[in-house]
Amino acid sequence: MTERRPSSERRIEILEAALRIFVKKGYSEARMDDIVQEIGLSKGAIYHHFQSKRDLFIALIEHWMDQFMVIEDDQRLRAKPSAEIIKQIARFTAKLFQRNPNWFLVEPEIWAFANRDHEIKNLASQLYSRVLSEFEALIKRGMKYGEFKEVNERMIAMSIMTSLHGMIWFVLFKPNDFSLEEYVDLNMELILSGIAATES
Repeated sequence: MTERRPSSERRIEILEAALRIFVKKGYSEARMDDIVQEIGLSKGAIYHHFQSKRDLFIALIEHWMDQFMVIEDDQRLRAKPSAEIIKQIARFTAKLFQRNPNWFLVEPEIWAFANRDHEIKNLASQLYSRVLSEFEALIKRGMKYGEFKEVNERMIAMSIMTSLHGMIWFVLFKPNDFSLEEYVDLNMELILSGIAATES
């Protein structure tokens, strides 16, 4: 007999199973039957939460966005200097990656789907714009309070984002002479030291 769970927990469980299938097979090749088999629920149980494979994929993107709300809402973190906040966000992102790399490995599927579907494109754009805007605001804050020199905040925000995307390479290369944390810390240090205000 299938264990009864709260609806929100069951929904996340289905999303996690779908994520594994989308990473393994790609969106086009994945079928709802694959997800049914992966999770061990009836098809009706899945359709109770999601109307279609496309609906499930959209929910995955939205859930990806929601995972960052934890650190965005941390008021204690907001009291720290901008550079420290950026480093903490980077470390939080690394922990997300270590917990489940599939949340990052699914991104190429999101990008590919976004080229074919206007709604997915808008949703993906919202996701990345939200993250980019967060970094831009922190860099502006750092410039305002003399922590950073005057820079193009959008360019630096994009540099931070692309650096964090580099975590995906850990799945392929599996370096054994440095850790993911060391990689993230070094990259943030290189970027942030480059924009640090010089003391007069």
